[in-house]
Amino acid sequence: RKGAGWNRTEGADVGSLLTNAGFAIPTVDVDTVRVGYPDAAVLMEHVQRMGEGNASVRRKTGLAGWETFVATVAICDEMFPGERDEDGNTGIEASMQVIYAIGWTPHASQPKAKERGSGSTKMGKGG
Repeated sequence: RKGAGWNRTEGADVGSLLTNAGFAIPTVDVDTVRVGYPDAAVLMEHVQRMGEGNASVRRKTGLAGWETFVATVAICDEMFPGERDEDGNTGIEASMQVIYAIGWTPHASQPKAKERGSGSTKMGKGG
């Protein structure tokens, strides 16, 4: 099993947010960055310092106790032991998304979409 399988944000969702906020010609790029950590404790510390602990609207409020943190570290280290490097050290890998999004203030000079089917070049098979 690879990773814990947390949901990822889709680029199309970010583009929709830009459009719904009144921006035109939204452009979105998503990079996935993989980072190795020596253990789950260091990973969770970095996640917390990035401010990415839990962004869910329905999250429980309040702080989890130290016992919860230690138990989570032990479970993660057992479930995702990582592979040994050339020095025999093990670690855990995390992947993070970096989302870049831009949109433009609507203006009359911006290009408009052409009518569907008006193109002269075929795309896809048989083009």
